[in-house]
Amino acid sequence: MRESARSAYQNTPEPHPRCVSPHERKLKKMCVIVTAEKGSMPIIDQLTRMSETNPDGAGIAWHDGNGLHRVRHSDNGKTLAFITEHWNELKATPCLIHFRLATHGAVNTENTHPFRYTLGNDEHGYIAHNGIAQKHTNGRYASDSRNAILAWQTGQTDLTDGTQGKFAKIDQNGRIQWLTPPQTIEGAEGEPIQVSNTRWQDTIWDEWRTEYDDAYIEDWNDGYEAP
Repeated sequence: MRESARSAYQNTPEPHPRCVSPHERKLKKMCVIVTAEKGSMPIIDQLTRMSETNPDGAGIAWHDGNGLHRVRHSDNGKTLAFITEHWNELKATPCLIHFRLATHGAVNTENTHPFRYTLGNDEHGYIAHNGIAQKHTNGRYASDSRNAILAWQTGQTDLTDGTQGKFAKIDQNGRIQWLTPPQTIEGAEGEPIQVSNTRWQDTIWDEWRTEYDDAYIEDWNDGYEAP
């Protein structure tokens, strides 16, 4: 890990394997999208907080000047490890990052954002979703996100009105576009980054750590088993 990334990581709590109970998951039903233009990047602490509150898969797409690339895993730790290792290189590129909180569809690589898309104007790239696309919970896929994106690609639905959640994409030229308005917050060195929500910032780490055992027992009694 390079020094700049290490300094951002030093005070980051060690990720817990499961910090969101099924009850909390049902209430929040939120993922998080973050985008950063060339020269900006979330610090590792921010990424870790996003990951712990959205633990069901993480992915990143970026354009390095030569082409568009993607890394995604259903195991958030693998994606975080990749971002940490390549933090400086990624900071020099436009990138789209997503952390998933599963509501529809299994926790697996196929349902991990960002997803490929292709439009009729020869544009292609990767797109990510935050929220529940209520109109698309039934379709080809178990994932409402994948169904909504499929319908959008073929002109059957509009993803810009906000009723189906928030969407952001990065195209083959590295251009980032939000289909729905994001929030702007400070990332590394005070540079702006865009996020789909800031609920992940509400987490109080010490309280989560002390209350986790009780929550785990309650979830276990409700039929939940940790992976």
